[in-house]
Amino acid sequence: MAGEGYGAEPGTLTVLEYQGKKAVVKRGFNNLYIKNFSKDPKFTEEKLGELFSEFGEVASTCIMRDANGDSKGFGFVCFTDASSAEKALQAITFQKAESDKEAADSKFANIYVREAKKKQQRQAELLMQNFKYKKSIMFFSLFVKNFPPGTTEDELKIYF
Repeated sequence: MAGEGYGAEPGTLTVLEYQGKKAVVKRGFNNLYIKNFSKDPKFTEEKLGELFSEFGEVASTCIMRDANGDSKGFGFVCFTDASSAEKALQAITFQKAESDKEAADSKFANIYVREAKKKQQRQAELLMQNFKYKKSIMFFSLFVKNFPPGTTEDELKIYF
């Protein structure tokens, strides 16, 4: 009754241990993309690090600058620990959701925070979202009535 898998004779029943679905393990991240902070020249990498230091130890910060050295209004904060980056992302997202409900002032009110990703990875995710959307609307049926008798398929295509 028990075979050894692929080498078993045809018609032999093979019993194997159930493996279950593989758990999707989300890799940690420690680098955050930050935008919409002050473009004031007094707002430096050090101030950006101080702003995010409440969530954990900041390894490095970088504010992107133009050719004149002026801030472009976005940058990156890298934490030494992935859990600190996750905590910062969740806390700021929650604060923004709460401030939308109430007119509460917060030092993170206008700041946008997301996991820093490479351009190729962001484009692949966007492409997948678009594909899922297109696939979801692909199978909608539409019932149309009260068209004059003799309306052709080409005439319907003009409308739809």
